[in-house]
Amino acid sequence: MANIAPGLGGTFKQSTAEGRALESLIFLQLAEKTSNNNPDGRNAVNGTFDDEQGLYTAVYSLPATQVINTQGQLVITASPFLVGLTINPGDDNPTFKSTVPEAYLLEVLMYVQNLERTPAKNPQNRNAVTGNYNSDTGVFAGTVALPVSFSLATDGTIAIAAQPYLQT
Repeated sequence: MANIAPGLGGTFKQSTAEGRALESLIFLQLAEKTSNNNPDGRNAVNGTFDDEQGLYTAVYSLPATQVINTQGQLVITASPFLVGLTINPGDDNPTFKSTVPEAYLLEVLMYVQNLERTPAKNPQNRNAVTGNYNSDTGVFAGTVALPVSFSLATDGTIAIAAQPYLQT
């Protein structure tokens, strides 16, 4: 389980990287469906749940900019396209710091991808998150295949949760 510092009082509540990835992906998908938030009708995240496989799969395509900072480092940042939405990363030094949904999602996905590259943190050698930046198009795109579980409460509520596969 890849525990993170969730940020007290933040927008998102999941305390694992896998859970935070699922939560931020769904947040963006839902925001894209609201025309007031998405006046251009952009579909940057397209995801589905497969209860047979126990997977949430998605493709994402986020507009992004690339700059070289004053230290000579390449910095890629997701460009906002949603209107009127901000993220509260929370207090108490949260793992993720971005305050706009698009940048927050990219931050979380690249955090998960970085953990996946480290064998000691990814003992099952899963590659659930991919991502590439295309400097010609200004798009950061990739895929997601997160393991999930489904449960049905006695009141009929359906719960979907990301299953941990990484370690911190």
